[in-house]
Amino acid sequence: MPRSVDHHARRCEIADAVLRLVARSGTEAVSLRAVAAEAGISMGRVQHYFATKDALLLHALTRSHERMEARIEQRVGATGGDERDVLATVLDELLGGHPETRDALRIHAAFATRDPDERARAVLTDGDEEIRALAVRVVAVAGSSDPDTDAHALLALTAGLSDEVALHGAPVDRARRTLTAMLDRLAPAAPRSAGPVRRR
Repeated sequence: MPRSVDHHARRCEIADAVLRLVARSGTEAVSLRAVAAEAGISMGRVQHYFATKDALLLHALTRSHERMEARIEQRVGATGGDERDVLATVLDELLGGHPETRDALRIHAAFATRDPDERARAVLTDGDEEIRALAVRVVAVAGSSDPDTDAHALLALTAGLSDEVALHGAPVDRARRTLTAMLDRLAPAAPRSAGPVRRR
């Protein structure tokens, strides 16, 4: 009997090959032929799943987003916390401290100068509205007189810092300090409880 093919696994292998190429040489290095060589499969096999370079990049970006969400959930789950902590974790992830997040930011930048179609736009903006709504809620609870503007400023700062890290090699620690300072101004962290006092 012929062996069944795990199409999801094969697509993931191809996406991982795309991300390795982006990490080494940028999005310009991605082509159907280069990805086939990186993945160790035929070019025809790559074309079976992805007809164009853009399709390859968008699938790799989707895979990166899924892994970013998993890292955020793991970090939030490990520390607990309120919505302010969740926002801080999300924005920190978006800075590009993780190598795969930096690759995703480079793919985003590759589409920045284009007019993406509806499918591409959906992938590129996936999660944006949820993050914006979270930022608005957090700064509103902190007492902002203009939550929409303050949230926009915070997200714009994050985007600019992310570009510096991913595209220009700026140190992520400096980006974190800058972002933390702005977040602390707009929504100071609540003091942590020291726990119950032991009686002697």
